[in-house]
Amino acid sequence: MEPISGCKVFGAFKAFYGIEGVTPIIHGPIGCYWGTLYHQVAQNENSLKATCSAIHDRDIIFGTEEKLEHAIEVARECYNPKMVAILGCCVSSIIGDDIKAVRKHCDMPSFYVDSAGFKGKEWEGYEEALLEFLPLMREDGEDANKVNLLGFDTVSPKAKADIKEIKRLLALSGYDVNAVLAVDTTLEEIKRMPSVMKNIVIGGYGLRLAEAMKKEFGTPYEIVDAPYGMYLTEEFLRKATDGDGDGASVYKEDVTGSLERAYMMIQRLYDMPVGVVADYARADALTKFMEIEVGCDVVVSAVTSGSPVHPEMNEDLFEVHNHLRNAEVRSDRLRLILGTSFQKRIAEELNVPLIRVAYPAHDEFSLYDDAPYMGYRGTVVLIEKILNLFLNKYPEERW
Repeated sequence: MEPISGCKVFGAFKAFYGIEGVTPIIHGPIGCYWGTLYHQVAQNENSLKATCSAIHDRDIIFGTEEKLEHAIEVARECYNPKMVAILGCCVSSIIGDDIKAVRKHCDMPSFYVDSAGFKGKEWEGYEEALLEFLPLMREDGEDANKVNLLGFDTVSPKAKADIKEIKRLLALSGYDVNAVLAVDTTLEEIKRMPSVMKNIVIGGYGLRLAEAMKKEFGTPYEIVDAPYGMYLTEEFLRKATDGDGDGASVYKEDVTGSLERAYMMIQRLYDMPVGVVADYARADALTKFMEIEVGCDVVVSAVTSGSPVHPEMNEDLFEVHNHLRNAEVRSDRLRLILGTSFQKRIAEELNVPLIRVAYPAHDEFSLYDDAPYMGYRGTVVLIEKILNLFLNKYPEERW
């Protein structure tokens, strides 16, 4: 498991965990299982549907196939899944377990991803896991008013609220969502994925599956920015629904009335030095939102997990925190960090408030599904969060 950058098994786990009827099995030591599940707990303690083969030292010598078979039986007894997803970790990959034989012997429908940390980054695990869904898909005509959303996961803060907001906006635009990969989606919805108008790929996450579906079924896809703020939300809806292309207008909501109630306070955010730390989709979109709409000066925009469109953008924690420290020196003073739970200590060190906008966020719950950060409503929620953070918690009176 990669300690200071996203591990491949994390990405694969995120992809499978949000599929109903699928139980992930971590085929590795208990530490790999604990690490993946720990990040999930903060977002939903009510659903911990995963198990582990719990490889020990002696298993490395005598083989781990029996441990995997036992883990599959435990998953069957405890969760009664329709399928299991076997995620091979570093140990099982190094010793060369015969996973194919185990899958055949256990008579349980399964997915498999060799997600050893030394074999790829977190985003690569996510992409390979989504590709496992391709054999399930069946083409059955086309529904011109349905789309699939690719690029979400259950462990990112506000994920359910953001998806609910996006579905609301698409419904108001005359479109329904078939499947969301990978949050609260059924295997039946995955089977119907080719029968939509297009796949909407958020920030490039899910691109490999979208490309494979276009080749196999002819399903078009569109890569879009994560819809933070009014401008990017309008652009999202334009690309997702082909608005303005055939004369149809793009759905808009005017939220300026809500923001005007704090007009003078919002002005105080102008040119404020800000750091953004997140996966590529969120880092890129939030940087645009904070600069274009809020008027801040984003002095650090760090990507903790690349994507198929920018695989080279993948910085570890040491690099990210050095960027933040250097920004503190270069600028008047770093005033705000939009990041993850891993920026908690550096935020305390620099005496800077932190808003958790990306995975991992294991020290903050996101319980209310009508308070998103994305979409038109999310614009107000996020700006309100920033303002109240300063007013209530920031130690200095003058900011």
